[in-house]
Amino acid sequence: MRIVSQSLVIFALSGLAGPLLRWATWPPSPTSKGPLGNLVYDLVLLLWPTQPLAVLEASMGSPAAIALSVTANVVLFGVIGILAGALARNVIGLSSVYVAVCVLVLVVVFWSVGVTLSYLNLIALVVALVLYAVPFILVSQLPRTRKPQ
Repeated sequence: MRIVSQSLVIFALSGLAGPLLRWATWPPSPTSKGPLGNLVYDLVLLLWPTQPLAVLEASMGSPAAIALSVTANVVLFGVIGILAGALARNVIGLSSVYVAVCVLVLVVVFWSVGVTLSYLNLIALVVALVLYAVPFILVSQLPRTRKPQ
């Protein structure tokens, strides 16, 4: 149970990466900053998959919509963290969860670029998949660092 709770914390904190990156590069503009602007813009979209919830700002106001979107992202990552923590001792199971996350990221990417792959930012995709691997790597180390009781 300790591994699951540690994994939950690791993944929940990872869920803040996209919103923090957006905050650090405010205001968002995919075209005004050149290639780096495109990379950051696309990377935020990949690391913050619940960001579209922020469109609710029209009905609930910007602060509440942003809070909802960030909270949903942390909860989404937390749920993945619980699953990863439960499978932390099983390399194949943990790897399977990571592969499933990668597939979901690819679905989001292809949904966002549509039929035309010319809009695909391959560098942002690779960076996002590497960043998604970080909490999995940390969780994979948890069973080894556990102290005997």
